[in-house]
Amino acid sequence: MPTLSVVVPFYNVAPYFPELLESLATQELADLEVVLVDDGSTDNSPQIASSWVAKDKRFRLITQPNRGLSAARNAGAAQATGTYLAFADSDDVVPPTAYRALVQSLESTGSDFASGDVRRLNSSGTHRHPRYADVFAAPRRSTHITRDRDLILDRMIWNKVFRRSFWDHHQFAFTLRQYEDAPVTVRAHIEARAMDVVGQVVYHWRIRETGERSITQRLYEPDNIAARMRMMVVTGDLVRERAPELLPVYERDMCLGDLRIATLAMLENTDEAMAAALELGRGFLSQVDEHVLDQLPEPNRHRLSLLLTGRSDELREALSADGQ
Repeated sequence: MPTLSVVVPFYNVAPYFPELLESLATQELADLEVVLVDDGSTDNSPQIASSWVAKDKRFRLITQPNRGLSAARNAGAAQATGTYLAFADSDDVVPPTAYRALVQSLESTGSDFASGDVRRLNSSGTHRHPRYADVFAAPRRSTHITRDRDLILDRMIWNKVFRRSFWDHHQFAFTLRQYEDAPVTVRAHIEARAMDVVGQVVYHWRIRETGERSITQRLYEPDNIAARMRMMVVTGDLVRERAPELLPVYERDMCLGDLRIATLAMLENTDEAMAAALELGRGFLSQVDEHVLDQLPEPNRHRLSLLLTGRSDELREALSADGQ
């Protein structure tokens, strides 16, 4: 039984895949297995994966027809055998000390999972992500999201190591086809007895500069916005059911984050193209506590009011006037 299993779904990522696999093979925590899940790739990514399986016994490959990232992650997790469980995306890079630091923290504290800081990665190097600067500014051991509520921002799956017994006990699984991390990670935060924040960078999140852009780089496409809104609603329902005391901080983050992106997308798309996203966004916004809305900066509050009441032309005018 390896100490750690790392599940890596992949689909048509040949330009970036070797760098991720090399970063896993050279982890300071050497007692690991890497479960590669081919989600129906049509490029030479499977050949890249097979070459690593042939030369490193810690790597193994499973294949499936293209069913999406959630299904691929679930399939990999089902095959993983490690005491601890992690997920990595196939176009990113894991720093060499990352998994050692995360596992050592869990071994020391007995927490259910550990999380760490993130950097954006492109051809010029790595760059601090301003959204997460405060969340990961200092290590925190044996904490919980209900005490450190800024952890509501920590909704990524790939900067974490989970205790496998915790994962199995709560039967975590990915369900959304896109933006699938948040419902799982927010629920993990809520269900955990305790979690750790380690004081170092554990993941390099790539900005693709060639080939197909990642979903997070296609911000204003209508289908992308609809997927964001669906994630927002599903995660909000989970918070409302399991930890309603977190709703104000979650709703505020959505108003300043995903809903702000949805309003900006109105500049590039018609109401008809945005219909699915608007229905989901307005449904969520209609339930946001008035006190949360009252405490938003005035421009955000005004735009969200226009969005909620369907005054799309006025919203576009306001965005244009504000130089958005």
